[in-house]
Amino acid sequence: MPHVVVVGGGIIGAACAEELTRRGASVTLVERDELASGASGRNQGLWVPPEDPALHPIASRSLVRYLELRDDAPLPIRIDASPIGTVFVAVDEEALGAAKETLAAISAGGFAVSELDDAALLEAEPDLARDLAAAWFVDAGHRLDPAALTIALALLAASRGAVIRHHLSARALMTDGDRVTGVVTDEGEIEADEVVVAAGPWSPRLLEPLGIRLPILGVRGWLVRVDPGEPLVRHLVRTAEGNGQVAAVRAGDVARSGLPTSDRYGSIVHPYDDRTALIGSSRAAWLTPEPEDPSVPRQLLTSAIRIVPRLADAEMLSSWWGLRPMTPDERPVIGRIREGLVVATGHGSEGVINGGGTAELVASVVLRERPPFEAAPFDPFRFA
Repeated sequence: MPHVVVVGGGIIGAACAEELTRRGASVTLVERDELASGASGRNQGLWVPPEDPALHPIASRSLVRYLELRDDAPLPIRIDASPIGTVFVAVDEEALGAAKETLAAISAGGFAVSELDDAALLEAEPDLARDLAAAWFVDAGHRLDPAALTIALALLAASRGAVIRHHLSARALMTDGDRVTGVVTDEGEIEADEVVVAAGPWSPRLLEPLGIRLPILGVRGWLVRVDPGEPLVRHLVRTAEGNGQVAAVRAGDVARSGLPTSDRYGSIVHPYDDRTALIGSSRAAWLTPEPEDPSVPRQLLTSAIRIVPRLADAEMLSSWWGLRPMTPDERPVIGRIREGLVVATGHGSEGVINGGGTAELVASVVLRERPPFEAAPFDPFRFA
């Protein structure tokens, strides 16, 4: 069996390490910071149905794997055994079109969607605003602890012999002709039969010196956590996200207008078991170490309070952001791009949703087995 170096200790890298060791491969995982230090530990912590039908197979396999891990993980990973359910709302008539389009995609994935009239909405969620244009119930949505899940996957890999090296940066890929033969780290070379680059928005920095350019854009997303003192919602409550590609920013635009502001928003109110709530989400191109637009939490709270008015009295606990790797079509890039080199990145805001299935596909590529589902939508060369 091959020795595989996995670069990246987020949900994708940890899942790949776990799946590869489960199939008998020898693995060394290298993470420049702590495990789950990026978006994998700084996200909503949800498995919800993807809106892109091409992602349904990879997402459904991920959920199955996470539920299998629920009782065997070396630390508690808190995942709903059955769906908590989602109340999907359109705030006004203008939002109806986007909501119906999103719900049609979810329904096409086999998830039950039913419209709620005023009485049904009041029964389902008494604290929601009463002047919403429309509401639906989606029988889907699992809450989970994304950081704990990431760490559990890495620890399971370690229990089968994987070497987990955190706070160790991979600086370059080693090559012999056109073949990748390992990585160079701050502590020296690590030889490998295969290298899996799963470094999220930092992946291009390793690939570009080899002449490999993938259209991966770092996108910042914010979250806010509040304590209303009592549960205000019983299900996930959300609106359609302001979808559309986050474009790369031109230098002239910054020179004229300054750093860009976030212009992609969607409201998600995620109830925790401890009665606090997590509120998101946003999208903006990542350009600086610190936030380009620090006003985003205000906008997130404004949108959430419009849907759940009593959130206005909730105590603010914290806010934070994570960096997500996004491609132009919002599908990940997963596959072999050179002998000895496999890439798994570009998952955007759906790394947790698709992590387990990604690991199965990566393992099939590394071990040269038949893919577990149609791999063409994730072909790294599709943008060429």
